[in-house]
Amino acid sequence: MFVAEPALLPAHPAACALPPVQPSHPHSTSLRVGLIGVGTVGTGVWQLLARNRALLSARGGRAIALVAVATRSPERAAPLLATVPGVRLLADPLALATDPGVDVVLELAGGADAPLPWLLAAFAHGKHVVTANKALLARHGAQLAAAAARSGRTLAYEAAVAGAVPVVKTLREALAANRIDALEGILNGTSNFILTRMATHGASYAAALAEAQALGYAEADPTLDVGGQDAAHKLALLAAHAFGAPLREGAVHTEGITQLQPGDLTAAAHLGYAVRLLALARRVATVQGGQGLELRVHPALLPLAHPLAGVQGAHNGLLVQADAAGPLLLCGAGAGAQPTASAVLADLVDLARTGNGATPLPAFGTLPAGQAPLAPVPMAQVRGRHLLRLLPGRALCEAQAVRLLARAGLAVQRRAWLAAEAPGQGPQLLLLTGPAPEGVAQAAAQQLQQATGAQVRGLRVHDTQDTHEPGASRTA
Repeated sequence: MFVAEPALLPAHPAACALPPVQPSHPHSTSLRVGLIGVGTVGTGVWQLLARNRALLSARGGRAIALVAVATRSPERAAPLLATVPGVRLLADPLALATDPGVDVVLELAGGADAPLPWLLAAFAHGKHVVTANKALLARHGAQLAAAAARSGRTLAYEAAVAGAVPVVKTLREALAANRIDALEGILNGTSNFILTRMATHGASYAAALAEAQALGYAEADPTLDVGGQDAAHKLALLAAHAFGAPLREGAVHTEGITQLQPGDLTAAAHLGYAVRLLALARRVATVQGGQGLELRVHPALLPLAHPLAGVQGAHNGLLVQADAAGPLLLCGAGAGAQPTASAVLADLVDLARTGNGATPLPAFGTLPAGQAPLAPVPMAQVRGRHLLRLLPGRALCEAQAVRLLARAGLAVQRRAWLAAEAPGQGPQLLLLTGPAPEGVAQAAAQQLQQATGAQVRGLRVHDTQDTHEPGASRTA
């Protein structure tokens, strides 16, 4: 979960103390790039730049030249430095950010806080910034966007959201004429790989995670991925573009996949659903009669016909609901050195084309004058359907369960029985409910568990029957 921060951090003193210098000429021979961080992604950028140097120069209208690298692990940079003569090696990222021989600071070091003073200093010294750091942007994006606007420079971060999938560029440019009504996404490849293996091979969560780590799809510490925070960071950035939603930690309701069991996925498949870690941002009608914004990341059941149900393995996908363009599906490799490097270099090509002469695009979405951002909808008020899976230790009366839920305000639309999950248990009862507020559904499930002695496992259902108010249609 996020730790709420009541206010944005002030600019770092080191950044504020540095005097601005004159930026490079907008038509300099090459776009001079300073790289901070030589990890997996930084190495991938270096390799792709070397491999496609001529192609990038042709498409950008001038050469993209790596001129300086800042790293605290020079031994990692040594093999790369040997392949490109003339690249300066620096130990201090702040020195690179203020170097007059650098036009663009490319931050690939990672960390939610450490890069902030470097990037603020870069803007203060008239440089563009490209980053793949979604945690930094989710926490400090508003401050960085303001610094970029003051300096007349660009904050670019296509690689921060979905790797090679151009979701930021699509929202910012291709759909600029559209009102966005909803974003539905699978934004974390690690979690999607784990869920795919659990569904197709019956693997436990622990076994699927171990396989993901062995294949390089999961970090040694996968907490941010499997806990949902990584997807929440990305959703916050997309919602800032699509809806003008303020970047505020804790604004996205976040749940991960660590509590899912193979039986949950089996039950979902029995009813015609696939389980995915869904990232959702959408306009809805509120109880006050206006419009609000749902922002949530959690496991959800998707009908097998839903476009995102077919996104398998470590891929990412984003379904955009736009008022003029209609539904658009973007899907592809969401992580890895080369896919991420592809997105990073796309941002650099854009900067090579425009130079310092063009007015930079806003870092995030903008709202019409006088229009306030949509109010966030509390999770307890979110309406939707639920699958309740009852694991009884004794014989369970189906009619009794349905009556108990009805008295608690939760209607049952579909029932099914599934074979016992373990020897000595009774068969599993699956109850698919009608739309109800989240708070009502959770309270009803607790009452059912207490009254029957069954273990009740609940999963949210995401489909076309979702509504936010009884009798009211959803805006998205």
